[in-house]
Amino acid sequence: MLLISLAAVAAVVLPLFLSFGITDLDIIAETLSNRSFSRIAMFTVKQALISTILAMIVGLPAAIYFARSRGVVSRLLGITTYIPFFFPGISMAIGFLSVYGRNGLLNDILSMLGLQRVQILYTFGAILLGHVFYNAPIVVLILGNALRKIPLELIENSKIDGAGRMRILFNVELPLVTPALVNSALLIFSYCFTSFAVVLILGGAQFATLEVSIYMYFRLLGRPQAATVLALVQFLFIVLFGVFILLTERKVQFEYGDQFIEKRAVIRGYSVLFLMFEWLPIIGAFATSVYDWNRGELIFSRISTLFSGRIASIGTTLANTLFNSLFLSFLAGGITSSISFALALKARTIPGGAKHLKVISLIALSVTPSMLAISYLSVLDFIPVPFLMVMLYTVLSLPIALNYINGQVQSVELNFIEAASLDGATRFSRFRYIIFPLFRGSLLYAATIVFAISMGEFGGSLILGAQDFPTFTVAIYRLNSSRHFLEARFLSTVLGLIVVTMVSISQRFVESSEKRIHSSS
Repeated sequence: MLLISLAAVAAVVLPLFLSFGITDLDIIAETLSNRSFSRIAMFTVKQALISTILAMIVGLPAAIYFARSRGVVSRLLGITTYIPFFFPGISMAIGFLSVYGRNGLLNDILSMLGLQRVQILYTFGAILLGHVFYNAPIVVLILGNALRKIPLELIENSKIDGAGRMRILFNVELPLVTPALVNSALLIFSYCFTSFAVVLILGGAQFATLEVSIYMYFRLLGRPQAATVLALVQFLFIVLFGVFILLTERKVQFEYGDQFIEKRAVIRGYSVLFLMFEWLPIIGAFATSVYDWNRGELIFSRISTLFSGRIASIGTTLANTLFNSLFLSFLAGGITSSISFALALKARTIPGGAKHLKVISLIALSVTPSMLAISYLSVLDFIPVPFLMVMLYTVLSLPIALNYINGQVQSVELNFIEAASLDGATRFSRFRYIIFPLFRGSLLYAATIVFAISMGEFGGSLILGAQDFPTFTVAIYRLNSSRHFLEARFLSTVLGLIVVTMVSISQRFVESSEKRIHSSS
């Protein structure tokens, strides 16, 4: 356990601080004292704060409906909560371009109605809109599930006492789920603070945050040491913010009971609009990815030419970038799930094992793709780029895989393994014939989730592999930047379908795994 914890520190913290150590003190002082640094830092906090407030406001009514209803709309809201965690950021950004761009679906509709076209993208409003789209489902997930756990009797008793529906909501329900409300807000703020694809593609370089500035200083401006300074500043902020979350984190403690069902047409109508807002960029990107509505023709012939040879803007063939992403993502999935399983099993056997896992998760959560990629290139440049990318994907996805697998491992009583040991079974035999078959579904599910996250990773891949090992997300970004918009939309749709399909398939693994785990408890 100690060795793996030290390895986690070595893979995350050590490269970052070593890269900072080789930076000249004059450059550190110059970067931190520069007016542009304070402007970028203030804008990063400002856009994250406003985005969080808007996402909470937009997501709250949908969360209430999700908690208080059953049916098609409620199930669709549940599916929508997968968007922030598994839908690739590059696909979301391309979807926004297809709907809200200058020649997007919205402006086409306005033109048909005889109205003036609007400029949404490449503005501060576009960044806020993208963050609300990406993060409002988090409110539905966390707050909605907390509201569902409130005992039915508590709400019924409040109604008997004469309290109206709004009074019950604000005086009874929301105060009870304040921890969930705070947790969702803090999580959204951290996501918006470190956002990369939304700011870079929807806002542009003129709205650079710390994360985008790290990339720009390193790749575009040729100032790697200044980028390292910004990376360390952002790292320290995220660490302090993560510690604050851990110290303030409280879970809603309710016994599961009957769900309070309430039919309200207004909030149902709002939830339908919410679903339209969430799914329009995804559906719009798909609709415009196979058909050129301006020319009235399918674009498959143009897509086929992309796979026919080397593309200058990418630097290699498109098939090669797809192979790179699939190979690295599968490898990261196997490595990350294995590490997480080993940590979870070991944590059961040592005092304070749960705290060790929290520390490891906090360390991994404290880095962003850009800062991790820069530190690797600065300190570990002797390691081949594909290996560095697998390391990056593993670190970024470790908290999610670790938390899931640990939850599965902690929910099972493993006393029967000790009985097998007393019967003479070796450690290898116990693992092969008892432990691994029991958790096989959980491991496959975790590996699939890591695969999905790795396939959609953009910021770190753009810095690490842009020159020698471009991935599928980098290819999509470069095609879009070279004004091959329809081709970029098609490929982003393909990427989204790959990720969604893998996540859907993995649900079967988790169902079968949970049945075996519950039967053994």
